[in-house]
Amino acid sequence: MNEAYGAFAYAYDQALGEMFFQAARRVLGDVLARYPSDERTHLDVACGTGLAVEFFEKHGYQSVGVDASLAMLAVGRKRAVRLIGGDFRALPFRTTFGRITSLYDSLNHIERREDLVAVFRSIRGLMSPRSLFLFDMNHPDVYPAVWGMHEPYVSTGRDHHLEIATKFRARDGIAHGLVTGWARLTNGEQVKIRETHRQRAWSEAEITECLGEAGLGALEVIDFDPFQDVTNLDTGGVKLFFVCRAT
Repeated sequence: MNEAYGAFAYAYDQALGEMFFQAARRVLGDVLARYPSDERTHLDVACGTGLAVEFFEKHGYQSVGVDASLAMLAVGRKRAVRLIGGDFRALPFRTTFGRITSLYDSLNHIERREDLVAVFRSIRGLMSPRSLFLFDMNHPDVYPAVWGMHEPYVSTGRDHHLEIATKFRARDGIAHGLVTGWARLTNGEQVKIRETHRQRAWSEAEITECLGEAGLGALEVIDFDPFQDVTNLDTGGVKLFFVCRAT
């Protein structure tokens, strides 16, 4: 495991993960109440540091998380036990789950259409007729409005300092983020962070088309602003939260 990425995972959990999940918890709670389930099993795809797994377990589900990052999983083990590594395009399960989630705009990291369809198709293979797939992706307007800003996002805490400098390339819808800073790990060691991340701006129509190709359909799409900043942004929305069922 790359030491710098391990430090980023630790800082991310403190700087962004828990803050985002405070808002995601409200949306998840509303959706779960609106669509009650007798199948008390849950899978979180791109589970990161295990916040959704912990949430579902506290709501009586048998929950498991899968992520491609061993660093994120290592941090997540402080709150969840059933976390495994895996490729989202070929999920390593042979059962179905009552509820499947993918949060934190994780799917925006997928840049190619065929890969997004493959992820959706892999998830579809783990769904029964009663299952729901719940996920969020960034509204495409967010990228020029937020990722295109000149000033970096900054988060400072007792055990971390993060600066995320972003830029957006409109011609192909690709956003770049340079993450620098440091984190003080649980052993007291301070580790420098320097990571580059990329995302793609997907429109609602593109996402819906990919879902359909994978055998999924949206029951509803919810406008979701986890940071309650939408009134300060000239955008059509912040996040799109999809509630999907197999077709």
